Amino acid sequence: MKLNLVPANVSKSGGSSMGAIIAAVLLGLLGILIAAGMIFMSNKQLADAKAEAQSKAQAAANAQATSLAAIEQINKATIIDRNVKLADAMTQHNYKYVDLYNDVMSYIPSYYRITNLNAAPSSPETTTVTMVGQLKDFSQYADLAIALWKIDGAIDVQRAGYTVNDPAVPALTEADQIGTPLKPGEAPLPSTWEERMNALIARAAGEPSGYLGAGGFGSTDNLNARGPMPGWSTVTMSVTLNRAIQTPDPRATIFSGGGSAAGAPPAAGFGRPAGGR
Repeated sequence: MKLNLVPANVSKSGGSSMGAIIAAVLLGLLGILIAAGMIFMSNKQLADAKAEAQSKAQAAANAQATSLAAIEQINKATIIDRNVKLADAMTQHNYKYVDLYNDVMSYIPSYYRITNLNAAPSSPETTTVTMVGQLKDFSQYADLAIALWKIDGAIDVQRAGYTVNDPAVPALTEADQIGTPLKPGEAPLPSTWEERMNALIARAAGEPSGYLGAGGFGSTDNLNARGPMPGWSTVTMSVTLNRAIQTPDPRATIFSGGGSAAGAPPAAGFGRPAGGR
């Protein structure tokens, strides 16, 4: 007869511990297998990625070489394109002054006898047109400024040079109770008809007569423009227009690789043929 001297609770706990140990061993083995599988799969994916990269390395090198060649061709084309555009801009600029003169001339009244017309850029966006000519009286001097204000894009009009030669009524004196209009420099005329007639005869006798050669009229010199006729004034008009005629700068465009306008170029002159009106 065999006696069981171990308590029941001790025998039960011993069986449970053995089961836990076995379960832990199995879990450890499972984790090792999973880790080994993951390592194997990672190594395989890495090897596949390296193989794929090596297979595409030549294609990438070819693509890079093609890209560099394309960039070189683009740089060459950019230089050619810039030069072509510069040549086009310079060609188009040849007509800017001519078009400007034709436009301005259409606004100049016929009573203003032009002898010189030139234009120069006053800023990259504006142009100053200067004209010289002859006028007869002050009303034309005033009307001319109004006419030039009508030019498309005019933002300023300046004038100078008119010599006042219009008759004006002087203050009454003891000798002249009529107030006869007088030109600058003329002496007052007496009121009585006899003294008045004698004064007019004396004034006429003192006036120059014959060929005077005033303003170059009547001479055979055709090399110089005619000046003002007697009683006329040489008047200079300056009109500022909101119009860009600045010359392209080839040197700055070619050497800097950009396209910009240079400083103000020399004024382009314009003159009537000698002796013409």
